[in-house]
Amino acid sequence: MLDRGIFGERYEARIARAISYVDENPAEHISLEKLSAIACLSPFHFHRIFRSLTGEAVREFVERRKLEHAIALANKGKSWKYAAAACGFRSPISFTRAFKRVFSVPPSEFDLAAWWHKRNDRGDAFKVSSYFLRPAPSLDPEFKVDVVERPAVRLAVSRAWGGYLHPERLVGAYNRLRNWADKAGIEAHGGKISGASRDDPDLTPLSRCRYDFLIELPDGLVPPTHFSIAERKAGLWAIAPVAGGLDVVDRAWSMLFKSWLPASGLDLRDEPAEEVYLKLPENIGWTEFDLLCCVPVAHPQN
Repeated sequence: MLDRGIFGERYEARIARAISYVDENPAEHISLEKLSAIACLSPFHFHRIFRSLTGEAVREFVERRKLEHAIALANKGKSWKYAAAACGFRSPISFTRAFKRVFSVPPSEFDLAAWWHKRNDRGDAFKVSSYFLRPAPSLDPEFKVDVVERPAVRLAVSRAWGGYLHPERLVGAYNRLRNWADKAGIEAHGGKISGASRDDPDLTPLSRCRYDFLIELPDGLVPPTHFSIAERKAGLWAIAPVAGGLDVVDRAWSMLFKSWLPASGLDLRDEPAEEVYLKLPENIGWTEFDLLCCVPVAHPQN
């Protein structure tokens, strides 16, 4: 992946716009020309810059994201035929071919645990976190979760690629956002900054995983062009406070996703979970945390 300093400052937000379009439109047949127009670049330059920043060709990225979305639908009980159509594949045959190309087996034979154990980065993942594919912990009766509405808000976004393998990239993305926020006079304390993983590390290679640091924007303020702008839509969130080291945070996420959520009867919304920083990392260090684990959930069906 190319040094961020060469292309990142200038083109990161443009590439992020194109990637957001892919994520938000899985059913669409998305061409290179379409994405390059969204990024306001020529197809030739878009493809070159995209690969430099992400480490993937455009076609490979689009195909992988569609397949990951299809697996998410299948995990929610949808048929593979439904998932293929919902993710823009023109026929079951083309879907199966693409699936085998990426995951080495047809969709009917896909098993997440078996595929995980064949991954080249599995050892690295276990060094990073105890969350990955571990059994669900018993639900602790003292594990506190509040379900609350959060309002819509505009956000400035600073993105790190491959941060699970290269923590310095996470720190760099955070520091870029914090330094700008200080210069712009934006309040960063008290939960104004959060972090969000845009990919599921159980499925996405760790080198391809995106992690975003987000800060709430005052009305009318436009951030520098190397930051993206996003919106957190108004909605319902399950929120659990956690304070401690990475092992404590890992356990809280496992408890929230693997134990509390199934018992709650609530469904996930198609938005990334967030870590909201009650105390900023530079104040308490990057090995201890005081944050809120926030999971987007849907309103119960009447």
